[in-house]
Amino acid sequence: APIAATRLTREILPPDLHDRLKPEFVAPLVLYLCSERCTDTGLVVNAGGGFFSRAAVVAPPGVLLSEQEPPSVEEIHKRWAQIDSLEGAREYADANAALMAMLAGEQEGKEAREQGVEGSKEAGKQGGSVRAVFEGLADRFRADKAAGVDVVFQFSISGPGGGDWFVVVKDQTCTVEEGVHERPTTTLKMADGDFLALVEGKLSAMQAFTTGKLKIEGDLMKSQLVQRLFGL
Repeated sequence: APIAATRLTREILPPDLHDRLKPEFVAPLVLYLCSERCTDTGLVVNAGGGFFSRAAVVAPPGVLLSEQEPPSVEEIHKRWAQIDSLEGAREYADANAALMAMLAGEQEGKEAREQGVEGSKEAGKQGGSVRAVFEGLADRFRADKAAGVDVVFQFSISGPGGGDWFVVVKDQTCTVEEGVHERPTTTLKMADGDFLALVEGKLSAMQAFTTGKLKIEGDLMKSQLVQRLFGL
């Protein structure tokens, strides 16, 4: 979020402040973000007057007031302290990610946190199980659900049993290859134990995402096709 003076602000701002808000104070950050030295992506950075800081979307677990009927104004007032609280807040890549977490509900997040540790512990024991999943992934492909779908999923699985695989879905066909695709539509990153828990149905994709066990880069909405096309 750059803050820079313009000709319109010259008559409004004090001269010393106006000079500090020259575009030249923002340009170095822009150059750095465009350089190969910067390895971060998807960030919002404030810049102006020589001041720089990172901005982020954060949201707490929240409180579910009603699933059937809209809550009353009185109920909102009664629970306002919980609604207004940022206790337990975590950072999200963008507002869409925060919305998905909200729709998942606080109970799902709690259950995921309780079972997530066990998934990681099993990683070393499973070894090549992740590879086996990708070797058999084409057999799980639901061609009837892929009409009009043209997408490349990149899976980056960390841990001793992990690796990199990409899945190309086009013309209702599916190919799975080991390695890193040059231009994936969506990249999904998980630890090997969590990935195996996901495949085995012990951890839902929404639970994994809301608790940070699944990180998604690229087209967030296309990531939802993984469940539809492969049942993961």
